[in-house]
Amino acid sequence: MKSMEKTTIKENWKKIAVFVVILLALWQLSAHFGSSMAFATIGDHGDFESWCPLADPDTMKASTDNLRPSKDISLDASLEKQIERLSAAVKCQTESFDDNGDVDEDPRWRTFDGFHDTLKDLFPLIHGHAKLEKVNRYGLVYSFQGASQHLKPLLLTAHQDVVPASSISKWTYPPFEPHYDGQYLWGRGSSDCKNNLIGVMSAVESLLSQDWKPRRSVVLAFGFDEETGGVRGAAKIAEVLEKVWGRDGLALILDEGGMGLTTVGEYVYARPGVAEKGYMDAQLILETAGGHSSRPPAHSGIGIIAETIVALEQNPYTPVLTKENPLRGLLECQAKYTPGELEPWLRRSLQRDDDGTEIGKKLADERGPQIRFSMQTSQAVDIIKGGDKVNALPETVSAIVNYRIAPHDSLDIVKRKIADLLEPIARKHNVNVEGFGSKGSAERRNEGSNSEEEKSFLGTLYLSSLNDLSPSPISPTDIQNPVWHIFSGTIRQVFEDTRTLAGKKVIPVGDIMQGNTDTIQYWNLTKNIYRFSPAREGTRFGVHTIDERIDMTAHLEGMRVYYGESGVLSSLLYPNISEYY
Repeated sequence: MKSMEKTTIKENWKKIAVFVVILLALWQLSAHFGSSMAFATIGDHGDFESWCPLADPDTMKASTDNLRPSKDISLDASLEKQIERLSAAVKCQTESFDDNGDVDEDPRWRTFDGFHDTLKDLFPLIHGHAKLEKVNRYGLVYSFQGASQHLKPLLLTAHQDVVPASSISKWTYPPFEPHYDGQYLWGRGSSDCKNNLIGVMSAVESLLSQDWKPRRSVVLAFGFDEETGGVRGAAKIAEVLEKVWGRDGLALILDEGGMGLTTVGEYVYARPGVAEKGYMDAQLILETAGGHSSRPPAHSGIGIIAETIVALEQNPYTPVLTKENPLRGLLECQAKYTPGELEPWLRRSLQRDDDGTEIGKKLADERGPQIRFSMQTSQAVDIIKGGDKVNALPETVSAIVNYRIAPHDSLDIVKRKIADLLEPIARKHNVNVEGFGSKGSAERRNEGSNSEEEKSFLGTLYLSSLNDLSPSPISPTDIQNPVWHIFSGTIRQVFEDTRTLAGKKVIPVGDIMQGNTDTIQYWNLTKNIYRFSPAREGTRFGVHTIDERIDMTAHLEGMRVYYGESGVLSSLLYPNISEYY
């Protein structure tokens, strides 16, 4: 019996030894080939090779055989023409201001009349072939009728206005006196976003010079107050477009935005924005009794508001890398194509499909705010006001807190959290709260409280919101979606054929934008909204500040994208058309 036990023990130890050897071998292989190979389970998210599929750029060439290749745009003659066009546009001082009045009342809008005259001179073919409609006086809508009535049109858009130029003495060259130094064109709007507008119009002008007759209608729409919210420009244009084409009536919208192109070794990530965060300004107004400061309460209105601000800042929102967040798609593409740039733990977590909150928190802690706020609702106390005189207690104190709302949150979630955090503080100071679904005095009345109890409040904290905007819908980046297939394939076809990126592989992948564009007005028109200013890193500078400028080589490359997208999308009859178009 004992010998049998010894034999069994020996066999077990042999099995354990073999297991340990195999385990060590796997460990070494993991270290050699990358830790993402280690211990994949049946429940894993999948093999990296199945991630981030790409459209074939060569299929885009075949659909434009009757047009000149887009690389012709890179010729010296094109460069000279584009310097002339963009310079003429920058000269037009089309600033929009936060306090602008209506277009028929505020004389500051008159500069757009001159800009329209300039566009007419620069683009005679467009103005000779397109149906032009001016919306709310300064919005421009150019329509080119396609041969096939059942195909949904393509919309290319940009904005005419620029942010005001300040600190003029600090500019290297005057902001509205464009200067080309042999590489960069300097001036306000050269990068944001007359570069895009002139690029779009130049691409279409070039197509028209080749007797271009699109199968699909093409619309160019240019708002004039994007920098101040787009309510007079893009919002009015959207109403016109929906009336003409109907809800979900467009095939694709291409606007400014995105993160441009980023090079990592032999790969280039083209990162159009496929989603935008929501927006809200929370307004806190506290009204309390005044009085002489020689007989103050334990906490003045300023002290109470200060306590509410501390409570908000001590309770930030949680970063969550949901499966729907475009950032996840970007990280998966990086895990496949440039794995050395990704943290080993992150590759493993993505493959295992770990909890999005755990991934988000760890990623945000390691990489900081640059990536944190792609996954997290931001909160910033930007304005606080209170007090009129040093010896008088303030009767009204206010604060405004700005929120940029992540896709997994909502306006209601943010408002509810504010109320939940501030109500206990208000109760502690015997202050009533109204707004954001707070209990307030209404509940006290419902519970039968009498007027004397309500009079016992020392003040009221009013909660309200300004400029409410929900997070945008997320546009598709599925390679099976014909619109994304064509859009992303054209980006590859253009940039893989440029001198600056020769030999590199371009990876188009959606990303999320922290700010908003005119597309907030266009959500009803299509689910295929892509925000992309096609420029490589290090080619655009000074956006919204001094010394704005753009590398003109990058401008020509961007023009090639507009040329390619217009030519391909307007000419191609794609399968599964009824589903997407």
